[in-house]
Amino acid sequence: MRFQVLGNFEVLDDSRVRTPSAPKLRRTLALLILRHNEVVPTKDLIDELWGSSPPDKAIRAVHTYIYELRRSLARPGCGGELLLQTRPGGYTVRAPESAIDFNSFRALVEEGREVLAAGDPGHAREVLNRALGMWQGSALANVDRGELLEAHATELEERRLRALEMRVEADFQLGRHHELNGELKALAAARPLHEGIHAKLMLALHRSGRRGEALKVFHDLRRHLVDELGLEPGPELQRLQRSMLAGDPSLDPPAAPPPPPRRVQPPAPPAQLPRDTVDFTGRQTVLDEIAGLLAAYGDTTGLPVVSLVGMPGVGKTATAIHLAHAVRARYPDGQLYVPLGGSQPNPATAAEAMEHILRGIGVAPRDIPTTLGRRTALFRTWSSDRRVLLVLDDADSPQQVEPLLPGGTGCAVLITARSLLYGLRGARTVALGCLSTAEGGQLLTRLIGREWTDAEPEAVADVVRLADGLPLAITFLGERLMALRPVSISCVLAKIRSAKGQHRLSELSALGLDLYDRLDSCFRKLDEDAQECFLRLALIRHRLFTAGQGARALGTDTTTADVVLMRLVDASLLEVSEERAAGGRHYRFREPVRTYALEKVAVARTAPSVRHFMGF
Repeated sequence: MRFQVLGNFEVLDDSRVRTPSAPKLRRTLALLILRHNEVVPTKDLIDELWGSSPPDKAIRAVHTYIYELRRSLARPGCGGELLLQTRPGGYTVRAPESAIDFNSFRALVEEGREVLAAGDPGHAREVLNRALGMWQGSALANVDRGELLEAHATELEERRLRALEMRVEADFQLGRHHELNGELKALAAARPLHEGIHAKLMLALHRSGRRGEALKVFHDLRRHLVDELGLEPGPELQRLQRSMLAGDPSLDPPAAPPPPPRRVQPPAPPAQLPRDTVDFTGRQTVLDEIAGLLAAYGDTTGLPVVSLVGMPGVGKTATAIHLAHAVRARYPDGQLYVPLGGSQPNPATAAEAMEHILRGIGVAPRDIPTTLGRRTALFRTWSSDRRVLLVLDDADSPQQVEPLLPGGTGCAVLITARSLLYGLRGARTVALGCLSTAEGGQLLTRLIGREWTDAEPEAVADVVRLADGLPLAITFLGERLMALRPVSISCVLAKIRSAKGQHRLSELSALGLDLYDRLDSCFRKLDEDAQECFLRLALIRHRLFTAGQGARALGTDTTTADVVLMRLVDASLLEVSEERAAGGRHYRFREPVRTYALEKVAVARTAPSVRHFMGF
């Protein structure tokens, strides 16, 4: 998905235009895009939409606009909430820099400035023309702008003008003054009081042998300034006029400089890690364990590979990225991040992931081999004498991961997955569980503020227990609390509990909690027998249960039930309890997982196509 602000505001998805048609939706999204990857407070959105006179239900209206935007931006199999996310106190659009045209414009202008300063006006002119060519009209031309968007549009237009002035300077250095006359006349007419543009027009005319016209430009500008502002032209413009009257040879076109030698800069090491989470909390034991495993290989010839496994919403990606940032100094040759999409209906193939890696290390698309084997060989050769950290997020299987591993023993690999990756040679597995009550309370404090949580410590513990320690659910509840301030935590908690029987987990996903879809992707990866066992086990009323109790629920023997239970543990849908209890090993469902399973059971009871499957 791409966004254009240099001209009409447009949202493009491949060849489709997905720009909101409603003016207020367009204004809301435009502000979020211009401030992408940062939290835009709800107050700013209200100020932009209604100025100093917002309606009584402005906050509710903003929530509605966000909901509509999420719905309009949603793609098949991928919700709009992945792009437009709720954050404490506001909203943020998560988008790569390259998806928004003004970021590309800004990068090209900066490149043009650098090469112009380095004495290469020809290259500068080419780069700056590419930047200016991205504009399709005035910034945000089709958006009704409030004060905030007007300020952004003005800034963009100023950047455009500065880029144009640099490109004109490059043309002067190349001796192209004859070609500038018409363009500068049009610019001067559009900005009749801009002294810098008039000065460049005077110089272009003078160097073209049209000194009389150049001096007339000065007199016309002076008349405008005196008549409209009561001001004389500035010192620089007056010096330029005197130099022209005196025939100063310094105004003559400079001799064309020889082109400077091109210096080939070595490519910068890849640095692809997503940004760390500001609200990251706890996990110190797990972080220390993984860091120790990555460093333990030392002088051996083995490649450190660590797999971080846990249920959906437990924070595997956030933990992996936090750790990767903490140890990145150990890997000066680069950090690579590859989203493998293991939880999606169509995970990335190993060949696609390897193409992503090769592009990240600077291999040109035309030089990427066509077969997976040759791609793997190229990457392992490149990494053989380098220290690189490779983060493989949301892995699907060992077969997907194995070809992606680097060849250098100074490298390291950190994998996140929902299920154990049996068969991945040399990998060490670290299980990531839910947060303790104390850690969950710390996370909630970071989300809503210490002043609020210190006032109701028991209610904070109840929130964590309601979420069963799952970071995604705690974050969701924290965002709901922020939206309902200044209502007390206990009051909000009572409302959530009273609604628990009315709103299913799948319905909560429409409000921002995408846990249902995550659990559903885990469920779909089970075979039919394992799916049936999972749903039957969720009907056990005990919080903890043994393999014997599981066997009775499944109608089988204890040994077979134990195998089934461990398969569900491996899939991160069930966990072995650390609580000591009589009768041997005990298992438990996390509350959100049980809620999901019971919802599936309820559907099975009413759907004729699956009644037989569940034995109803």
